[in-house]
Amino acid sequence: MPSQQLDMEVMTPLIENPGGGGGQEEENSEEDQDPELLPVRHYELGNSHQGITFTQALIHLLKGNIGTGLLGLPLAVRNAGVIVGPLCLVLMGVVCVHCMHILVNCSHHLCERLKRPPLGYSDTVAFSMEHSSYQCFRKSARFGRHLVNFFLVLTQLGFCSAYFVFLAENIKQVVEGYQGVNITLADESLSFANTSMVPAPVPLPTMVPSEPWALDLRLYMLFFLPFLILLVFMKDLKNMAVLSLLANVCMAVSVIIIFQYITTDFGDLQRLPLTSPLGKFPFFFGTAIFAFEGIGVVLPLENQMKEPKRFPTALNIGMGITIVLYVVLATLGYLHFGDDIKGSITLNLPHNAWTNQMVKILYSFGVFVSFAIQFFVPAEIMIPPVQARLRKSWRAPCEMILRGLLVCLTFSFAVLIPRLDLVISLVGAVSSSALALVFPPLVELITFSDRPLKPAMLVKDLVIAVVGFIGFLAGTYVTLAEIVSPEEPPEVIREAAQNLTVVAATAVAGALGMSEELGGNWTTPTTAVNLG
Repeated sequence: MPSQQLDMEVMTPLIENPGGGGGQEEENSEEDQDPELLPVRHYELGNSHQGITFTQALIHLLKGNIGTGLLGLPLAVRNAGVIVGPLCLVLMGVVCVHCMHILVNCSHHLCERLKRPPLGYSDTVAFSMEHSSYQCFRKSARFGRHLVNFFLVLTQLGFCSAYFVFLAENIKQVVEGYQGVNITLADESLSFANTSMVPAPVPLPTMVPSEPWALDLRLYMLFFLPFLILLVFMKDLKNMAVLSLLANVCMAVSVIIIFQYITTDFGDLQRLPLTSPLGKFPFFFGTAIFAFEGIGVVLPLENQMKEPKRFPTALNIGMGITIVLYVVLATLGYLHFGDDIKGSITLNLPHNAWTNQMVKILYSFGVFVSFAIQFFVPAEIMIPPVQARLRKSWRAPCEMILRGLLVCLTFSFAVLIPRLDLVISLVGAVSSSALALVFPPLVELITFSDRPLKPAMLVKDLVIAVVGFIGFLAGTYVTLAEIVSPEEPPEVIREAAQNLTVVAATAVAGALGMSEELGGNWTTPTTAVNLG
């Protein structure tokens, strides 16, 4: 139980003061306080006996990155090709890990320089801009904080919408698969009766096979709506420790069964394209970047470690395991199911085995519980500012109403786009790309703007940010086009996506050549500040 309580507490540092400007007022007010009442400093954390261990941090990193995005990666490989897909998935993983290191390194630098307590994502962005050598950044520090919080809210609510679609599609298959088995048994009973040597009995109405009871997918979403609203009314995540433990076990068992199934037959490699058209690559980008959803928990985990200096090692090991798991499942899943792969690999599992149905039920339970955990961040960012404007007697009922409305908002988005692959691609392209690829390199350039920048680092950071922004544009454009015109997107959209993808590839190639000419390297930054 204590380890599960820590799992819940990891989400708490994600919540930063949404109304705080992060300015000089906070620093002055902190200096006036009793030193014994101040929180533990970032550079003092290594000597503290409180916090999470190296192993716990590693487990939390794995939990923070393995979710519904993992099950959609085989479709991402189909949109890139059986060779290009895994290679690009590894490359994207390495870049995302590099950006996580950048964020940790900038947080360390700011904490040591400003003597601040541990910083979260939006705090790191705000303080880097506030103490920049450029006046335009200093004036925009408050905007930077709100921008990061906006994308955090957008990302988490997007995850919740994807969970709505995931739950509905998987439970729909379970229900219809169960009905299909019953209908098959009824057909076999009638066939046996007709071929027997005894006189044919009078047909019974209950034995006549009928069509499966097919309900619209949106009705399944509506069925889950009241239960998810009740779930998010649990405001203290520590009360969900047992449910979280069960959810983690269910999802782990499901992944093991999926691996066992897809490794029975790898299919024929020659029947699959080595590369896909460039017009499909933005779908790969959106789905893949959605899977690397753990950047939001990097700084909270590092801030809670007993030995923060060991966090870069934990991050490399945890994300290394994650990347290997992603590539293996994505490649084997695509090899097994081929071009028939769906938005979640669970949707491809046949109904004729009880283990396959159990996988869908178990993973759905894990996703159901994860909904409340993902919902915690946007609720705590958006609701307190509204409550602050109300009388004390109105705050509790107002919070319940707002929580219910936010769940209804995610439900509405899922109803409008009832396709899991499109929801994942859109959320990944719009919000995950900004948090994982665009903001970290820009924060590094702003944080160290008071010193001469190495040309290699300048080129590297700009390329990562530009590629992330181009992926944002191309992924959003193509996904919205597919939503509006699901039959066949216009050729002009395909050409635009290809042009954007070519621009990104050209930028990367040019930057790599420029980096070599400058004699720079792309080493992953580690903890450069002496915390001891």
